[in-house]
Amino acid sequence: MKQQGVLFLLTFVLAAVSANAQPDRTRSFADIAKKVAPAIVSIDTKSKTSPEMFSGPVKPDPKDMLEFLSRQRPIHAVGSGFIVDKSGYIITNSHVVENAERVTVKLDSGEEFTATVVGSDGREVTDLAVLKIDARRELPFLKFGDSNKVEIGDWVLTVGSPFGLAKSVSAGIISQTRRETPGTSPFQRFIQTDAVINPGNSGGPLVNMDGEVIGVNSQIATATGGYNGVGFALPSNETANVYAQIIKNGKVRRGYLGAYLESVGVEFAQVYLLA
Repeated sequence: MKQQGVLFLLTFVLAAVSANAQPDRTRSFADIAKKVAPAIVSIDTKSKTSPEMFSGPVKPDPKDMLEFLSRQRPIHAVGSGFIVDKSGYIITNSHVVENAERVTVKLDSGEEFTATVVGSDGREVTDLAVLKIDARRELPFLKFGDSNKVEIGDWVLTVGSPFGLAKSVSAGIISQTRRETPGTSPFQRFIQTDAVINPGNSGGPLVNMDGEVIGVNSQIATATGGYNGVGFALPSNETANVYAQIIKNGKVRRGYLGAYLESVGVEFAQVYLLA
């Protein structure tokens, strides 16, 4: 009888410990948001329109030229990013800063800095860029998680500046891993998520329940330009590799095998068999 009582007590204690080990999802979202927010940045870029050139044998009237140039307006774009080193290195999407003449980074504290583009891996490859700001102090930063360990159904958060609305947080799950999308490169096998991603979220992090970056929000599948429940993030393992190479070399170096695999048709198989 005594043994049964001890066994019951032990079972009760283990059940209590197990219950306490399960995170309160409502509370854990708040804790994670507070943990990652200081390292999230908003990015504003400014670039000029490409002025059309007057062509032809007739020289344009100066008044027409002045009127044309007066219509040219700077193009402003917004995006997101996150600090990955206390010295001020930031990761974002390449398409966020592409052709930008000025890149302004706004920290969670409200401070603004002009950033330099350390290097970029174009949108036709991984669409990642590394920026650098000089804040003259150590900055909060995020750590990379292991994207190979993510599983379908895992909880994730996206943090960024959709439509310029800084510090926006959304929650969802991982819908699929290693997803290919139309027109992607061999280096883009995305984590698919239903966490809200909209224009302006590009370059922001996809984080797990430990507050680790497991992806960089890069694309959405949409017919309207807005959120349709299907977003894509470049896995953190690929991101970490690109980041390390850009910091070291200013660019990404890859080996390339100039050979393609192709299915063997019946007619070819017959020829080779006969030979």
